[in-house]
Amino acid sequence: METSYIVIKFGGHTMTDPALRDAFARDLAPLAREGRRCVVVHGGGPQISSLLKRLDIPSRFEEGLRVTDDAAMEAVEMVLSGQVNKELVGAFTRLGVPSTGLSGRDGDPLLLARMRSPRFGRVGDVTRVNPAILSCLIEAGYLPVVAPIAEDEEGGALNINADTAAGAIAGALQAEYFVLMSDVPGVLDADKKLLSTLTRADIAELKAKGVITGGMIPKVDACLHALDMGCQKALILNGAEKSALRRCLEGDTNLGTMVH
Repeated sequence: METSYIVIKFGGHTMTDPALRDAFARDLAPLAREGRRCVVVHGGGPQISSLLKRLDIPSRFEEGLRVTDDAAMEAVEMVLSGQVNKELVGAFTRLGVPSTGLSGRDGDPLLLARMRSPRFGRVGDVTRVNPAILSCLIEAGYLPVVAPIAEDEEGGALNINADTAAGAIAGALQAEYFVLMSDVPGVLDADKKLLSTLTRADIAELKAKGVITGGMIPKVDACLHALDMGCQKALILNGAEKSALRRCLEGDTNLGTMVH
């Protein structure tokens, strides 16, 4: 069996399209059956926004992060650890891949975090990753499917940006691949053309110029963090591209943005 890990973050509006969600599951299933040590971390932003709207709970973003008060936190955990997590687990199970859904609060816990700032509410920054539960599940033949909810020092729940959570897990596992799959082609330049590679200096320059903004900020930051922690390759990939995951793992370099 492979000793290296592949950490995949699956999110964006690709998760709300059952056809794209099932296509992702079909793409990943052969890798899991081949014995590749895969971990899936998922988002759920559109589903969270939908529930908050139905509950008449205000929702806004700052610096690409959802401001999360106590009422919103309950809804976030309900959607991520419940609805979205189990939908993904079901998609893999139907393809014959034994899967287990969990959140960062499971284990010892898997993700420990502290509140970023009062202005963000219950949004956390990961302070420690204990991936032992992931290794145990993989060794037992299960695909871990992780919801990005962490625990704070007082035992409360914190909302973690899914890109950030996945990058922290990829770094802790020193993964061979960290793949961010979303509904965007990758990082675009000021003329909306795809950038196939990025360095830390490129990212700093594009942030300063206002080219990398909003939800792309935590994506590139997650890639840099994972690489700093020993992950070997970090890639932002279009989840709507046919067989994008398998193609990139097989060496197709014409997909998405590779961060160096």
